[in-house]
Amino acid sequence: MGFARRIGTVAAHWVIPLVVCPAFQAAVQGLASPPEGSLPPSASEERTALPGQSAGPEIDIYVRFTRQPVRIDGKLDDPAWEDAEPYLAHFYQQEPLDREPSGEQTEVRVLQDGHNLYFGIQCYDSEPEKIFATVKKRDGSFLSDDALELLIDTFRDRRNSYAFGTNPFGVKVDAIISDEGNHINKSWDCIWQCKTSLNDRGWAVEMAIPFKSLKYKKGRPVDWGLNITREIKHRKEVTYLVPVPRGLGHNGKFKGSLFAALRNINTPDYSLNLEFMPYLTAGRTYVYRPRDSDSELDGGLDVRYHATPQLTMDLSYRTDFAQAESEEEIINVTRFNVNLPEKREFFLESAGLFKFGSDISSGGSLVGARSQSEFMLFNSRTIGIVREQRVPLYGGAKVAGRIGRYSLGVMNFQSQSAVLADGAGEPSTNFTAFKLKRDLFTNSNIGLMVLNKQSSPDAYNRTLGGDAFFAFSPELIANGSLARTFSPGVGAGEWAGDAGVILNKDWVDVSLRYTHVDTLFNPEMGFVERGNVRSTDATVSLTRWINNDVLKSLSLINDLEYKTDHHNTLVCRENRVNFWATLASEDFFYYGLHRRYDFLPGEDFIREIRLDQGAYLGYHHHLEFRSYRARPLAGSIHYRWGDSYDGKTRSLTLTNNTKISNSFNMDLSYTFNRLDYRNGSLRTHLLAGRWTYSFSTELFAKLYLQWNDADNKIATNLLIDYIYKPRCHVYLVFNENRDTLIHRAKDRMVLLKLTYLWSL
Repeated sequence: MGFARRIGTVAAHWVIPLVVCPAFQAAVQGLASPPEGSLPPSASEERTALPGQSAGPEIDIYVRFTRQPVRIDGKLDDPAWEDAEPYLAHFYQQEPLDREPSGEQTEVRVLQDGHNLYFGIQCYDSEPEKIFATVKKRDGSFLSDDALELLIDTFRDRRNSYAFGTNPFGVKVDAIISDEGNHINKSWDCIWQCKTSLNDRGWAVEMAIPFKSLKYKKGRPVDWGLNITREIKHRKEVTYLVPVPRGLGHNGKFKGSLFAALRNINTPDYSLNLEFMPYLTAGRTYVYRPRDSDSELDGGLDVRYHATPQLTMDLSYRTDFAQAESEEEIINVTRFNVNLPEKREFFLESAGLFKFGSDISSGGSLVGARSQSEFMLFNSRTIGIVREQRVPLYGGAKVAGRIGRYSLGVMNFQSQSAVLADGAGEPSTNFTAFKLKRDLFTNSNIGLMVLNKQSSPDAYNRTLGGDAFFAFSPELIANGSLARTFSPGVGAGEWAGDAGVILNKDWVDVSLRYTHVDTLFNPEMGFVERGNVRSTDATVSLTRWINNDVLKSLSLINDLEYKTDHHNTLVCRENRVNFWATLASEDFFYYGLHRRYDFLPGEDFIREIRLDQGAYLGYHHHLEFRSYRARPLAGSIHYRWGDSYDGKTRSLTLTNNTKISNSFNMDLSYTFNRLDYRNGSLRTHLLAGRWTYSFSTELFAKLYLQWNDADNKIATNLLIDYIYKPRCHVYLVFNENRDTLIHRAKDRMVLLKLTYLWSL
């Protein structure tokens, strides 16, 4: 069945009945009126008019050159700031009142010298005693805190940017934003300075961002793009320097077409920019079955050369595996594989350049939304990690950056031969990844990806793919991809692809996506949830903003999923209806009713429980309450119950976040699953606790305990991290995995790790 015909079938069976039903029409008529507190049409048009774009007002912030020293202490009292041109304004709200001025003012000043770009920002607050913060750890999450974030588009390409964020404690958070937020690399660590201070007018921020830490176009003068986010928790406001329509959601802040202009920047002359990043580990590992111990002294080196301000070359010898942080325990109670995140710094740097396709979904940040796509063409965890076991790497090389309107990523790595825990041998293997992307029009692109995994002339896996992304406006986006894999002895039937479109408006989001994965499609450097599938997904999301003393908003999502195999046999159909209410207090209630049909052509398993061949139809329910995070004590409860295959399931998840003091935080979570099927039952418990004590923004200690009774395991991770210089760490790590059946440790590791950055 062709793509267009399948879309028409789904529309006829699902979308059209939904639209024409009286209840839905009544809801739409009620929602069609402008939400309370929004701008009148004339004001909205005035604020959102930019040439050729549905953007915000033209805001210019000018950079002044200074020869006076700027001391980064968060005080804003250096004489140099008197030379800066101040920009004082009420930022524009995204929540709770769409594009209305904030209740507090923010003052922005920007300076530069021959080495750094300086930001001095005063966040005014009429109730400074209510300023709230919990996080002191670098790259921590600011979901609970008052926060300030800069988004800087150094190429003025309106699609990629750097993010620099902080909170009232002066914690540094940085990231690289690619393709308007379709990929966000939060693990990128930049060398920059940031200090904050509380004062009787609110809180102040000073930042110094070295030009050598950024990629940019050279010029004198040049203009960059800029937007600034400020969150004021006690007012429950999310605000922006340039208004971001509420209908675009959280990722709307990454849309470069809405950015203000940061003008009159004189970028410095290019000079040698070479970095050496050695690491050294010393530790001892104990294994108790069979009883063994081993002392380890290891090390490696990464070298980075900035060939131009836009292009970086990296070399790695004995690549660092980032073993300081332990993996999060997951109990998989589904029939499908779970994809785990990458943690190694070398692969995270410039990761957005190696992304294939786009995960476009409506309501993606809401409860009940799906976040994992059917396939991923490139997953860097396949390099040096086999069945969650580390395989040593000799090393590799990478070239990443921009050349004019092209973005380029090339990577090559060689692994060592190894013997896995089950005795299987893993040969030395070469991994190559190549991605080239060409910018089109204002904010669209097309790309080409080539992958090769090869351990001998006759043992290889190759992948060729193309993708495209088209932003017709900030509200209307479409994308698609097509890929094929090549393996010895396999002929046809190795194709996969998808196509999707999403429309974001103020009160309605609509998305449609079709995905095709052949039975033998096998990207060994990627990830496939399941093969032999044709999947059509349609979503309609409606939001009514109330903004009274009780309710902030009411929302409804109707999400429809329809999957067949390549013989057009229906294998899965699910209709998810999700309702949620956000109170004026920012507490959150959610209820979901899901109707699911599954067909198993043969027997399958969930862990050790056999599922018989056949068709299964049932309902299950979701109920959740989540409290506002910007409180010293916050948490959530989620309960799921209902039919599953030939039985019943129940699950309960509890979370708790406690701010014990400004330096001490505790996070607890508990998940219970109960599965009762015809051929067996299963009860699982997963309990996790994380205690973090921050002595300063450069020194913290973390204890992470996890109990996983499904795998009879208690995992302990104690980490002390001291950042003695930017990107220079001393880690002290203790890891232990204890078997609850034999009541003793299976393995234990003590590790000291040192990293250093030497720049020329």
